[in-house]
Amino acid sequence: MKTPSRAKKRQSTTAPDQEHPTPGSADSSDQDLGRRLRAMRKAKGFTLQELAARTDMSIGMLSQVERGVSSPSMRSLRGLCAALGIDGATLFSNSDDSAGADSANEFAVWASQRKALRLADSGVTKYRVTPANCASLEAFLMELEPGAASDPNLLMQTGDKVGYIISGKLRVFIGDETLLLQAGDTYGFTGTRRYRWENAWDQPTVFLVVNSAHFYV
Repeated sequence: MKTPSRAKKRQSTTAPDQEHPTPGSADSSDQDLGRRLRAMRKAKGFTLQELAARTDMSIGMLSQVERGVSSPSMRSLRGLCAALGIDGATLFSNSDDSAGADSANEFAVWASQRKALRLADSGVTKYRVTPANCASLEAFLMELEPGAASDPNLLMQTGDKVGYIISGKLRVFIGDETLLLQAGDTYGFTGTRRYRWENAWDQPTVFLVVNSAHFYV
């Protein structure tokens, strides 16, 4: 009998606010995120039923996320963080795993220690690159597959935000303003602005985002 493939397919055309469970498949980042969320839920004393009632996710979807079978969307992660009363940055914090020869340092984040968070089938991968010694600034390395985009709704988060395009192109919507940015360009705005971004081209885009307020998914 042919063994089913365990590869997780990413479809860049899928909106990032949708979940597509793929039973029987999981990657290490999904499993790590699932373990963290399950531990945080249990620490709060919530059952799956109680957490489902506090979010827009079903019990089945929550179970699959905790088992690392399905990736939550950005919208679902925000709902989970709000329901659990946690800061989204904790989802990226290093656990007790080692990073080879590199040792932890409060002033640096070694490339081998970066924690990845992949968002459902959105084609978006986030890496928290903020050293532990930073009390308020938060920095994230963002990798976007072709067609990847943030939540289709314009969002507003606290604190100022600055983005620097490392490679590829990025379209950023800030209120009624639309910016087309390429490698070497920078954007920025205050927390009173609503925004979204997208990689509407056929090549990957990488950019760095720095927030002046502590990160919340």
